[in-house]
Amino acid sequence: MQMIKNYIYNNRIMLTMAIILILSISIIGSVAVVKADESVQYNKSFISIEIESGDTLSSIAKEYAIMGTEYDDYIQEVRNINNLSSDTIHTGCYLMIPVYEVVSSK
Repeated sequence: MQMIKNYIYNNRIMLTMAIILILSISIIGSVAVVKADESVQYNKSFISIEIESGDTLSSIAKEYAIMGTEYDDYIQEVRNINNLSSDTIHTGCYLMIPVYEVVSSK
């Protein structure tokens, strides 16, 4: 019985890792230049982060969103990328999040 539980557990881990890898490859392949401000251009890329105890979508937005933009828009983007139906996230799980880097400013 324990052997079956270990087999199921290991397969879940491998499936989760495979899904993250596939999402990473497909999302990273779609890097885009975005404008959050008329005077600044940004490169958009994606990273995978592990959710730590105390993390919320709001705290993640405060850390990774572009300064001066609405956190609600960033949170909605993270929800869409990760197919989340609510703001609930769980410690130990992984999220794909957008990261914006300045390309040029006027």
